[in-house]
Amino acid sequence: MLLFRDALMEALHGAKPMCIVHTAHAAEILLKARIAQEHPLLIFSKLPKADSNKSPLTLIDLLESGHTISYADLPNHLWATTGIKIERIKQYLEFGRLRNQIIHFSMANVETPDVLTIRYSLEVLDPLVESFWGRSVIDFITKDPRYYPDFIGSGLLEDAIRKTFGIDERLRRLLGDVNKAAWEKMNAHDEETKKFYESITTKDWENWGAEHETWLKSKAGDIYYEQDQQLIQQLIEDKANWDGFLDSF
Repeated sequence: MLLFRDALMEALHGAKPMCIVHTAHAAEILLKARIAQEHPLLIFSKLPKADSNKSPLTLIDLLESGHTISYADLPNHLWATTGIKIERIKQYLEFGRLRNQIIHFSMANVETPDVLTIRYSLEVLDPLVESFWGRSVIDFITKDPRYYPDFIGSGLLEDAIRKTFGIDERLRRLLGDVNKAAWEKMNAHDEETKKFYESITTKDWENWGAEHETWLKSKAGDIYYEQDQQLIQQLIEDKANWDGFLDSF
């Protein structure tokens, strides 16, 4: 679930295309975990061969010689062992196909992997996981104190979801009213900021420019200011060197 959480957070922050790989990986583990609750050996498509001189089957034997069920075959095994069907099976399989493109070719035939990941997570995988164990990936975000101050309390979590998926009844239940209130507060602040900048005149910009020039002159000889400027220049040079290195390929 933590892998699933981190993959969804990658997508919500616009990271791509590895969010597809990480989410599909999480899906494999979660579906296998549910199948393994029926019996651990049910997740294997190939088991180690019996040896009369060998001790009983061990975990090491499975790690070394066992082959687990593939992503594409997991839905059938999930249904056969638990009776649970993946309703959005086409979306599930298509997502796995994209994962394979990235793994084998380091690219995918899709323009918005982050958006597809969010939709897959919230339409396919998360409802499935909640049906397994009564827990959602949203719980692993909202209940983790590390995320609350800068991503939930600011309204950014709900905003990121709204931009790509929308808030349905299930998500509203999981996100709660605190996320909605934070999102509304963020929007109100953004609207106030927009109105402020729209009210600025050319004269205002000229006055601020003059004030900035005066401030810069006052910093002449300030050792801390000079160090900051040197650091900024170094970062610019480092980026140029990095861009040149990439362009050399």
